[in-house]
Amino acid sequence: MTHVLIVGAGIIGTALADRLAPHARVTVIDAHLPGQGTTATSLAWLNANKTIDPGYFAFRIEALRAWSRLAIEFGDPPWYVPTGNLTWAQTEEAVAELSARVERLQARRYPARFLTHDQAHSIEPGLVMPADALIAHFPGEGFVHGAQAAHALMGRAQASGARLRTGDRVVHIVGDGGQVRGAHLASGDTVAADITICAAGWRTPDVLATANTGVPLLDAKEPGSAAPCLVATTTPIPKALRGIVHAPGIYARPAWDGGLLLEAGDLDAITDMNTPQADLDTSAADLLTRAREIIPALSQAQISHARRCIRPMPTDGFPLIGWRQEGLYVAVTHSGITLAAHLAELITREILHGTRPDELAPYRPDRTAKLP
Repeated sequence: MTHVLIVGAGIIGTALADRLAPHARVTVIDAHLPGQGTTATSLAWLNANKTIDPGYFAFRIEALRAWSRLAIEFGDPPWYVPTGNLTWAQTEEAVAELSARVERLQARRYPARFLTHDQAHSIEPGLVMPADALIAHFPGEGFVHGAQAAHALMGRAQASGARLRTGDRVVHIVGDGGQVRGAHLASGDTVAADITICAAGWRTPDVLATANTGVPLLDAKEPGSAAPCLVATTTPIPKALRGIVHAPGIYARPAWDGGLLLEAGDLDAITDMNTPQADLDTSAADLLTRAREIIPALSQAQISHARRCIRPMPTDGFPLIGWRQEGLYVAVTHSGITLAAHLAELITREILHGTRPDELAPYRPDRTAKLP
């Protein structure tokens, strides 16, 4: 039986383990428990909302369908929350953008509609929306509780025989004669494998560099990099929101523990790997102030966590999926939550059967001369 080593137990690594484990011997390596990195801190918005490229839009639509199929397999799990996305605009520029976006999405048969205030209030009764706002709703969208989804995926993979090894990390890809044959770990152990899949998120370049190859990701460690962002969670406020909300200056969705997860684009832009915790805490307080303006139930809430979320961001914005060397496969992308279930299906088909799915053709890592 083919032995597949998966480096990384985030949402992509665990989704791959879940699909591969019934058909192959699978080992997953991560320094942490499943879904405890970027997967745990991400807004985890399931969508194709702002995707312009027609091919990538279709790919993301299939990814949303893959999540729906996966949820059925797991019996409608609470970590899959397809409760829609509500947004609004007020300024002339923002109204024009939102109007054009809804029109474009409707032309593509994507669920998108404008709402009256009464209609919006029936969907999110806890929200206060400005009287002059143009309100739009995207009922086919939603979010995933990433850590809980990764835990469930890994659990089902283990039930099929997969092995999970945490508290250790890959320090060197092992190979000979041009063939990758596994990985050497920080513990001193070596895990031999027929195929090694690097699903290490933003750390992918560091892992691949040990095999003298790479992929073009933004350098998360570079000062001012767009890869890190800020997310904050509040103390529990039951039923404050049902779905995701993208309001001017604040994004919010329910967190697993009953609080809300908060983010904002302008605060993301001033967050990098060098931002001290005191500044993260200050920005988190700003997020809470903004959120209280539209969600009165947060008046008694406090910030429970302010954390960096470090996003793997390909330089051209599209996934990087495919072989880098004989025996070495890479799977890294922004929007990993949205794409994970679909990518797992396609990559499993390629790994097990040697086919080259047409859907992955635009996203091969050798598509650009920037690659090593």
